[in-house]
Amino acid sequence: MLAAIPVAVLALVLLALYAWEASSRKTPTIFSDELEWAQLSRAIATTGHAAALGEPRPFKSLYAYAIAPAWWSGSVGTGYALIKYFDAVLMCLTSIPVYLLARMVVPKRIAVAAAFASILTSAMFYATFLLPEALAYPVFAAVAYLCVRSLAGGGRRWMIAAVAGCVVATQVRGELATLGAAYALAAAVIFVSGPAGRRLRAGWTILDHAGAALLGLGALVVVNQLASGRSPEYAVVTQAYKHRMWSLGLQAGSAFAIGIGVLPAMVGLAALWLPSRRDDPAWRAFAAFTAAAILSVGAYTGIKAAYLSTTFATRVEERNMIYLGPLLIVGCAVYFTSRRIWLPGIVVAAGFVTWLVTSYGYQLDYPYFEAPGYGIAVMTNRAWHWDQPTIRTWMYIACAAFFVIAVLSRIPRVPMRAWQATAATGALVAVAWALTGEITSARGSNASADALVANLPKPLDWVDVATDRRPVTFFGENVGDANGVWLLEFWNKSIVHDWTLDATAPRHDPTLTPDVKSPDGRMHPDPGTDYAVTSGGLEVQGTTVDARPGLVLRRITHPWRLQTALFGRGGDGWIGSDALYVRLGPGRPAGTVAVSASRAGFCNQSAPKTHVTIKVGDVALNSQFKPVLGKVLVTRTRVLANCATWVEEIPARPPFVVSVHVTPLLRPSDYGASDARELGAVVDWRFTPGR
Repeated sequence: MLAAIPVAVLALVLLALYAWEASSRKTPTIFSDELEWAQLSRAIATTGHAAALGEPRPFKSLYAYAIAPAWWSGSVGTGYALIKYFDAVLMCLTSIPVYLLARMVVPKRIAVAAAFASILTSAMFYATFLLPEALAYPVFAAVAYLCVRSLAGGGRRWMIAAVAGCVVATQVRGELATLGAAYALAAAVIFVSGPAGRRLRAGWTILDHAGAALLGLGALVVVNQLASGRSPEYAVVTQAYKHRMWSLGLQAGSAFAIGIGVLPAMVGLAALWLPSRRDDPAWRAFAAFTAAAILSVGAYTGIKAAYLSTTFATRVEERNMIYLGPLLIVGCAVYFTSRRIWLPGIVVAAGFVTWLVTSYGYQLDYPYFEAPGYGIAVMTNRAWHWDQPTIRTWMYIACAAFFVIAVLSRIPRVPMRAWQATAATGALVAVAWALTGEITSARGSNASADALVANLPKPLDWVDVATDRRPVTFFGENVGDANGVWLLEFWNKSIVHDWTLDATAPRHDPTLTPDVKSPDGRMHPDPGTDYAVTSGGLEVQGTTVDARPGLVLRRITHPWRLQTALFGRGGDGWIGSDALYVRLGPGRPAGTVAVSASRAGFCNQSAPKTHVTIKVGDVALNSQFKPVLGKVLVTRTRVLANCATWVEEIPARPPFVVSVHVTPLLRPSDYGASDARELGAVVDWRFTPGR
């Protein structure tokens, strides 16, 4: 009992650490991924079926079902907090299957150390995100244990459990299909190299071996063709982007090796060939499965990264390699508990890992979400101002030190206890390295969340509060930064539609762009909600319930009607050559529309002046059912000088349209500024009804 106290204390300390990281993260930051999982799980909690903004969605992952009960708590804030803590506990549970796996090949105390080390790597960075990695990480470790146990001769029951585990794992995250591939490959290797395989080959001639090799090559060709037919991503990358596959896969491996502390990567690879353990079936099963997992996960990572580089962005995808961490950590434990190491193996492994962590650059974003393994490099850059060459130099030094520790047992006259003490010290340094990187990345993520929250309207669920959680339609225009819209949707469950007037919604589906059917502002289709929150200068007819900077919440009547819209104006007020202000609605009293055009923020007198033309006229609808300028009733023209402002007041009766045309345009970057846009003027409109 007393021996268990330190283990329990350490477990509580780690849980407290990750709970603190979870509580410090104030809002989701990864969009639209986290919003998608939140909406899917909310729908499951409410209806039992996955959906996004009311639109049914196919099954994606068991993770959505695992976190769904958290939303029964009522408020978004409470549900979000429960999910973060749940995710942190889930990832910490990885230590249990890692311990069971390690006990197959190392003594109990070393297995306990390996179990804790598996939850002290850069992978734990994902513990506070609403992402399936939180469930996939422990599931991968658990299924890996089942596979190794089966391969070690566990019998039919373990084989059935391993196959079932591989199938279930694919329902957590598609990438975990690599478990099944690794299990099959490892089983084939063990069969061929085992007694049954040797008996089968006992009477083979050279031609028989050559024929078997040809059959194996043919099988690979068939598998390649099947994979190409089922996966367009695989086909595109393996046929046209092989170099990217290798390069981006190795870059991900570099970040991964750094994220687990380098030493486990170095000696974990060396542990895959230990002559002293050749007769140990547990080690053979572990080595075969780990090697196969490295191949399958590495191939998946390289292919995915290469494909994303052609369709989205070029990124270092360590995120897809984190699952290998527990296996290499157990391999590290195996290496340091072996009676005799194979020197060529550790030399090759050390050389490869040293090349891997020094041949590629280090992403120093704070954090780099796809590769949190760079956290330790980010820390040295931010705290000690190390640049890339300095970081690389210290990587060489660290690799050299870890190599010396790894081969110390082969140096004559070095006592075994001295080697064990040095190995323990090296392992502690590697763990401290990995944990420091994880904490640095987590702090960076929390800083990003704090920055987002600082600019969000308070309270975060103000729409839910104002409407008592009745259904609301978000209706926007000129949506530039999508984060604000996504966070509004996340924190307010009452928002059931994400629509825009100008097709600038941040999501592709589900969304709609309603048509304006008449000059009185009537729109189709009707959202069917009694509330609408608008942004971007857009307003609908109705009674204002609440408002925040840039957002107006109104109770609307049906059919709903557009009242005000702006076209062609950026978020900072600048327009290009043309912009429109539309004021709709029946029975509105006449009044005055004040139109301002300004270059007060640009005072470089060497730039040419510009001509501004203001027109006020009737509303017309174009072929896409959007309001445009019809019959012109009033025209005003002025030459606008730099550093000057022109305000023109014009009588008008709704519905009307105001158009502003500016020419010539200017590019501020041509006059020493950083803005490279072609700009006309800062334009604003204000309508004041008459009494």
